Amino acid sequence: MLEDVETELSDATSRAWQLVRSTDGRMFTVRPSPRDWSAAECIAHLSLSTELFLPVLQKAIDDARKKGLTSEKKPKMDVLGRALRWFLEPPIRKRVQTTARFVPRSARAKAEAFGEFAALQSKLVDMLHAAEGLDLAKMKVVSPFDKRVKYNIYSAFRIVVAHQRRHLWQAEHAVAEVKKGVAERASRG
Repeated sequence: MLEDVETELSDATSRAWQLVRSTDGRMFTVRPSPRDWSAAECIAHLSLSTELFLPVLQKAIDDARKKGLTSEKKPKMDVLGRALRWFLEPPIRKRVQTTARFVPRSARAKAEAFGEFAALQSKLVDMLHAAEGLDLAKMKVVSPFDKRVKYNIYSAFRIVVAHQRRHLWQAEHAVAEVKKGVAERASRG
């Protein structure tokens, strides 16, 4: 099952690359509306999220190794993890305002935004490999988004990739909306 997560991380990186490669630099950084993030902000948000998730995952893995929590069983998500993953999957069912520390501070150039995202994806894959052989169902983590929320580490990995799909979908939608607005203005001439 960890192979599935690795595949999903790879797919997210490819999807982000495709978006960056196919989008004009300006359209990448323009918001489709004042309340919606640009594609650049979506990618930056994913990078911020990963930066805050990595130490949480590392601590759980280190603690599991110290406690000898190993298992050959196929990992399973817990109930809260499954619910959060479902909620995060696109298309967006309900908008949720994120906490301030997860809000991107500025829109960066697409190459820079993608470079940071791809480097962090690589670190997530390394973290996934470090978790191999551990009992991922017994290892609990506290969500960096909300300290009241705990789920097992396998759920954490699945939540991360669902969150990535959500914001990549949002980024693609933002670019499509910006392009549509440009085309409409051009047709009115």
